[in-house]
Amino acid sequence: MQKQIVTKIGNIFCVEMDDKHKRFFQYVANDLSQLNSSVIRVFKRKYPMDYVPDMDEIVNDEVDFYAHTVLSAGIRANTWYKVGKHKDVGDTEHIMFRLYSEGNISHLTKSYRWYVWYINKEFVRIGEMTDEYRHLDIGHVYPYSYIKARIETGKYPCHELE
Repeated sequence: MQKQIVTKIGNIFCVEMDDKHKRFFQYVANDLSQLNSSVIRVFKRKYPMDYVPDMDEIVNDEVDFYAHTVLSAGIRANTWYKVGKHKDVGDTEHIMFRLYSEGNISHLTKSYRWYVWYINKEFVRIGEMTDEYRHLDIGHVYPYSYIKARIETGKYPCHELE
């Protein structure tokens, strides 16, 4: 029987990028409006592999991106591991995402069905993407491998509109 994995808001996780660097992210909320998935904030700074995590230093770093994921899957796959906890989870009231809804998008080059939302709030249809929302992170629930890829390369390994 597999051991139960317990994660709590405030937990900080490490992703080893290669043999030389690692980065950190923090579990900051659950988003009931997006499959009750875990919302994480990934910090920008890369640390050397021998860095001993200082939770205050980590949470005071600039946020690179926010994402939805399933934490336990990444733990089971040894993609990330818990290194500590910090009560400061940032301003979760103003975390906003964007998402399009077009069905089969293999032929699509532009969407007119964009939605935006604050976590745990209803989606708001905005139609065509505007500059006001273009900077927002895409709100899919990403598998652990996609989160690691974005941490390592700056991009998800999948097609995104806009």
